[in-house]
Amino acid sequence: MGSGRIVGKTALVTGGASGIGAAIAAELGCEGASVFVTDLNEAAGTAVAADLTGGRFLRHDVTNEEDWREVIAAVEGSHDGLDILVNNAGVMPALKTIEETDYDEWRRVMAVNMDGVFLGVKHGIGAMKARGGAIVNISSIMGLVGEAVVGAYSASKGGVRLFTKSAAVECANLGYPIRINSVHPGYIDGGMFGAMADTFGVEGLRERFAGKTPMRRLGKPEEIAKGVLFLVSDDPSFSTGSELVLDGGYTAR
Repeated sequence: MGSGRIVGKTALVTGGASGIGAAIAAELGCEGASVFVTDLNEAAGTAVAADLTGGRFLRHDVTNEEDWREVIAAVEGSHDGLDILVNNAGVMPALKTIEETDYDEWRRVMAVNMDGVFLGVKHGIGAMKARGGAIVNISSIMGLVGEAVVGAYSASKGGVRLFTKSAAVECANLGYPIRINSVHPGYIDGGMFGAMADTFGVEGLRERFAGKTPMRRLGKPEEIAKGVLFLVSDDPSFSTGSELVLDGGYTAR
């Protein structure tokens, strides 16, 4: 059992049906929050929510603004309001050079990874500006450094990083009691990287990137969830517009 660091809070986690999102939902629920899990995968999302005390699943396309309005309304209609928003939903395209990347694929990555975060922050601010709250946007170490054959993904995650800072400063300037920070996972087994390794069957991918990480291992989704919990709790009350890097030292070299 957790220590109850966010008891009585209401949280919304996008892309919560699997991987890092599911781990975040579980961590927030363990620490006392009522968690809304949203995703396009209804079966997996429902299963994740069912394991949480008071958890609830909502089908949600993060690229659709009307979906955002409906999800926020559902949260506000069943609880006092929204306290925590974790914009976790994202996609990782196939590994391709820039020349091989189709424009439609580029646009799809931007729609989910960047536009989805914009819509979440926009509607999250609207729901929180009178009551206060915390927003965490899941970026990536690829939003900090460049890697070959992931150009669209890197661009989208770099956008999340700077958009987070802009939104944080804007809220502070407007006097809204909302903190907005970003989290930058490294190579996580069981997260999007693990799914990519399984889907594309790149032999030795896990071992290769574990070897490139100073801690000589891949991260775990639960380790990212602990970082998110810290940022949405009351502990970092002076932190907004910051980036929490959880990568086993990968970007420290």
